[in-house]
Order: sequence, then structure tokens, then C-alpha cells
Amino acid sequence: MITALLKTWIWAGIQKNGCKNISPARLTNLISLVLFCVMLVHLPLHLFYWAEGGDVQILILLFHAMLCPLVPLCSNIGQTRLARRVLIGGYASFISLTSLYLGYQSASHWFLILGFLTVPFLFYREETVLLLLAAGSFALGFYLLEHFEVAPLLGLEQNYQQRVKQITSLTFPLTCMLCTYHIFLDHAKSWTRIANEQRRSENLLLNVLPDPIAERLKDSNKPVAEHFASATVLFADIEGFSDIVNNRAPEAVVNYLNDLYSEFDQLLKRYDMEKIKTNGDEYMAVSGVPVHHPNHAQRACACALQMLLTFEQVNQRHHINKGLRIGLNSGQLIAGVIGKHKFSYDLWGDSVNLASRMESQGQSHKIQVSEHTYRLSRHDFVFEPRGRLSVRGMQDCETYWLIGPIKTSDQTGD
Repeated sequence: MITALLKTWIWAGIQKNGCKNISPARLTNLISLVLFCVMLVHLPLHLFYWAEGGDVQILILLFHAMLCPLVPLCSNIGQTRLARRVLIGGYASFISLTSLYLGYQSASHWFLILGFLTVPFLFYREETVLLLLAAGSFALGFYLLEHFEVAPLLGLEQNYQQRVKQITSLTFPLTCMLCTYHIFLDHAKSWTRIANEQRRSENLLLNVLPDPIAERLKDSNKPVAEHFASATVLFADIEGFSDIVNNRAPEAVVNYLNDLYSEFDQLLKRYDMEKIKTNGDEYMAVSGVPVHHPNHAQRACACALQMLLTFEQVNQRHHINKGLRIGLNSGQLIAGVIGKHKFSYDLWGDSVNLASRMESQGQSHKIQVSEHTYRLSRHDFVFEPRGRLSVRGMQDCETYWLIGPIKTSDQTGD
């Protein structure tokens, strides 16, 4: 129960999962707790010297001790700046009144040094002026009390002052150590949190962009645009997908596509290809981009054949009887990143358009390739001529059906 209470005090008004810098607010709560405990440690001494002037000091101590719980209460209602004012103002008031009442010999003004050293960690970076004012006030207060060697306001016994100095000599370094330790822990947690968020951001970026492109974007803000003299583009599309959408629940459709495209993604990794995007039920990938491979066409052909087999397996799991059209084309293209807030890695060029036509004008359960892809991979795979095809928006071209590999062992994914 005590542990839960302490955590509630320290984390009052703080969202742990947010991206905002929470160190100043958390340290404000934490230091108020440390000071509250230190004040309670001093209480028995002043009770012992009640008749010698300890009664007044107890009133000063209890009043300021009651201010400490106000810090997490203010934080809890969203008034973090008010919480910080209560902490700094209450702390400065307690040390100043105690030093003036007990006098120079009590060494109570030493705690102003702790305030000077700790207060910079309670402010945000944009609050430099407030930080300097607070730190300067603590430094000035310490200098004045130390320089003028203030005598006690009342005729206190020297023995009382000596006992206060003794307990101050014990609690001052202990309090400094506690504050320093918690500041160290706080910064360690903050850096760990930053590192975790950085890894999370990098993972999200890698899910959207190819690894080499993501690394380039992290190192530079320059636009990413490259020309590739030869690469192979793959398009795949589910025939009759509208029937699936119209006859199944939304969750079933999404689960089906997620299962299918996840399997396709694994195949791309196996053949060192790169997924570009999905558009509804259309799946687009490329071989030889952003890292060129001399056998990019062979990799794409081998991957396409495996995609047909995987498609059938996924369909059986989801009890779907539909076909898959796949189109391949090889040639030069441009690749680059567009967008500022939502990045998109895309391809452009006639070779990309022709690959799309190979898919859209293909047939179910078949892989149609252009003559360019055929010439690059004809020694490794069996093709069946389809004949000259009239391609929408482009010149007529020879096309082929990809049947299978010539060799029994698939070496294109090695």
C-alpha cells in the first residue's frame, strides 16, 4: 500500500505513454516527496527542544510540510506550473524562515545550495528566464545568509543550534544524494523511453519504406529519387474480389487479405524483392530495386510461381474459390519517395505501366510476362508463347505464359 501511495505521489498528473517530456513534472512531484520526508525527520529534534524555542520551529516546519502534498494535488488536476511554484516557493520560504529563526549556527541555509543545484531540472527548455530567476534567488539567498552570519531571532540556546546543525550535517548530504540519485534515474528512464520511441519510429518507417531508403531518409532530408536501368515489376490481382467483399463480413475480408498479403510478404523476403504497395486487392512488388540484382527477372519469376501456390493454400484455409492474375515486366524505371507526412515509395515509367497491363490483361491462375522478362529468364524457366497482345495505351507486344522452372531446384532465392 505504501509503495502504491508513493507511486501515486510521484506520477500524479503524468501520462506515462505520451511523447511529451515528463521529467520536470515527475521530478517536481518526486522532490516534494523527498522534502516531505526530510521535514518529518527533523520533527523529533524540535519537539525535544519545545520549551527552548522548538515550538515556533515546529509551526514553521508543519506549515511547510503541509505544502508538500499540494504539489502532487496540483499536478493531478493539470496545474503542473502551479505545482512547481508551490514546491519552489514553499522550499525557499521554509529554508529562509528556518535560517532567520535559528540563526547562522544552525547551518539550515546550506539547503539553499541544494535548491540552486536541483531547480534547473524542474524547468522545460523554453523556460530559461524562469530557471535563471529561481536559481539566482537560491544563490543570492545563500550568499546573504552566509555572508552576514545572521543571529537567531530569539535567544535560543546554543546547544539547540548545535543539535540542529548536527542533524543538518547528516540530512543535507543525504538529501543531496537522494535528489541526485532520483535525477539520475529520471534521466536514465527518459533516455530509455526516447530510445524505445526511436526504435518504434524506425520500425514503423521500415514497415513503410525499404531498409536502404529508410536509412537515407534518417541521414538526410534530401528527396530520394533514383533511376534503375533494369528491374522487374510484379503485379498481382485477385479475380472476382468484389464477390468476396459482397458476400463476407468485413472482418473476414480483412483477415483473408491480411493472411494472403502476409504470406506474400514472406515470399518477397525469400527472393530479396521489395513490396511497393497494395491497392485494394492489387499487390505490387519489384525485384532489383532499391538494390540492383543481375538476376532480378529470375527472382521475380520464381516468386510469382510460389505466389500462385501460396494463393491456393490461403484460399483453402478461408474456403474461397477465386483465381489470381500475375503480370511481370522488366525494364528501366524511376523509384523515389513522395509525401512529407505519410511517406510512399513508388515506381514510375513505361515498364511499370506495361507490368500492370500484363496483370490486368492476363488470365486467372496464370502468370503473363512481357518479352523483356522472357528474354532475361528464358534459360531458367519454361514459357509458353501467348502471341502478340494489343496493350491498352501502349504498342502491341509479344507476351508469354510462365509455366515453371527448367531446373528442379530453385536457386533464384539463394
